Amino acid sequence: MPIPSDHITRRRVLTRSAGIVGFIMSGLLTHTSFAAFLSKPTPRQSLGPFFPDDGDEVDAIREDPNPDLPISQANDQDLTFVKGRKGTAQGQVVYLRGQVLDAKTGQPIPNAVLIMWSASATGRYNHRGDDGTFNFAHPKTGVIIRRTHDEHFQYWGKAVTTEKGEYWFKTIVPGFYPIDLQAGLFRPSHLHFKILQAKSPAFVTQLYFRGDHIQNNALNQELLPNDVVILDAGLTPEKQERVIVDYAPDPSGKIANGLIGHYNFEIPS
Repeated sequence: MPIPSDHITRRRVLTRSAGIVGFIMSGLLTHTSFAAFLSKPTPRQSLGPFFPDDGDEVDAIREDPNPDLPISQANDQDLTFVKGRKGTAQGQVVYLRGQVLDAKTGQPIPNAVLIMWSASATGRYNHRGDDGTFNFAHPKTGVIIRRTHDEHFQYWGKAVTTEKGEYWFKTIVPGFYPIDLQAGLFRPSHLHFKILQAKSPAFVTQLYFRGDHIQNNALNQELLPNDVVILDAGLTPEKQERVIVDYAPDPSGKIANGLIGHYNFEIPS
């Protein structure tokens, strides 16, 4: 019979803690190896077909006119409006913040470039390749969703990490969209990321949404286990959890318009 959790004594807890501390203090477990022991690297996922390469966009949004910058790096980290245009993006506003860390050492990675891109609130990308199934029925309610282009949504943006490896983005919750209507396959709401750092290959992954205040949260959670990208990446349920971000209202009350999520990218070397 398993021992009830309330029978675990204070002595056993202290003994286990002392064992770990002693291991560290003895020098047998260095900072680097301890970080590696605790590390759970962010799983890689596919780039997807809608990365914002120059010439692929339907609407060329370039807030920084510097021609030497690829278009994917020419916009800032607030995707809820486009500089020079009146109006704001449709959709539910969210903030994502955190750090980019070395998965081996746990140390922050400064000056890393994060490129984030996503579909609009109705599930449409600013990409010439996104050219099919513009209207579809919501799989639960039957309401017709029209995948429309949003001229006030920036679609992609760039952040550069601080000396502490910190980054932030402000965006909207992208819409889910169909992959195969006949088979009933949809992609849940997600954000794409490509992370660039000196002398290392690009790191690519995707993050997903969860939270009672997120629109279509129940549907997104239902779609996640059967998502084609997650399945193609071979992510176990435990690894799936590593790429799901919980969003909630700001507990401090300072941010009234939008939900906040926190995520640390742990980049394997």
